[in-house]
Amino acid sequence: MKIWTVDAFTDKPFAGNPAAVTIGDNFPSDEICQKIAAEMNLPETGFVKPLKPDHFHIRWFTPKVEVELCGHGTLAAAHILFQENYIKGDKISFESLYGPLFVRREGSDIILDFPLLKVGNKPFSHKFLQDLLELQSLTHCFLSHNTVIAELSDEDELRNLDLDPEKVKQIDHDGLIVTSKGRVPYDFVSRVFGPRKGINEDPVTGSAHCLLADYWQMKLKKEEFLAYQASSRGGVIGVRIVGDRVYLRGQAITILEGKLRI
Repeated sequence: MKIWTVDAFTDKPFAGNPAAVTIGDNFPSDEICQKIAAEMNLPETGFVKPLKPDHFHIRWFTPKVEVELCGHGTLAAAHILFQENYIKGDKISFESLYGPLFVRREGSDIILDFPLLKVGNKPFSHKFLQDLLELQSLTHCFLSHNTVIAELSDEDELRNLDLDPEKVKQIDHDGLIVTSKGRVPYDFVSRVFGPRKGINEDPVTGSAHCLLADYWQMKLKKEEFLAYQASSRGGVIGVRIVGDRVYLRGQAITILEGKLRI
């Protein structure tokens, strides 16, 4: 089985978010998929199975669990499908645990057509989060899609965060998204933490922007953004809301190609 490593949401090596991608006529067993993901030890490993021309089934595994939705893993998979000429045109459709996903290529950019996730506004304890993580400029926090979203007023504090994964685990939900309004040229910036899923900090998270798009649409009264995820690797995502969908624009680069001997 061939396998590739791709850096997603970047146009240069060793930036963005790395993902492994495999393509085969059938998926390995769930146990083997999870073992491969643990062996690769990247934020996500994507498994792709052709269904019919330009239409594929995709699954994603972190080193610990299978996940329902993964933006950078989808971008990485689409990049390989285009690169290896699995696709005749410029459009791909995927079946996933979350439902149908769509991808198209425009020049060197790949655009993910994902569902817009409405944030809601279920309260989460401001004092608990501020005390636990020592967030000095925390202005607002709430729970949405089993993820805590925290807004800071100070972008520098966000960029300089050094969170203890054991403390983040005490939040007792799937993950934590920390966000703030960005300085030019970025509309907003973010960081994403998921130690309960085996990812202390995710370098660039497409799926998180399905939530952040809705949140910042309400805050900034606009539907198109340039976003930056301020991890140590960093990554830029173009975000555009169209109805109940969100278009995530980015690039990707292949870093490694090999063969799984299993």
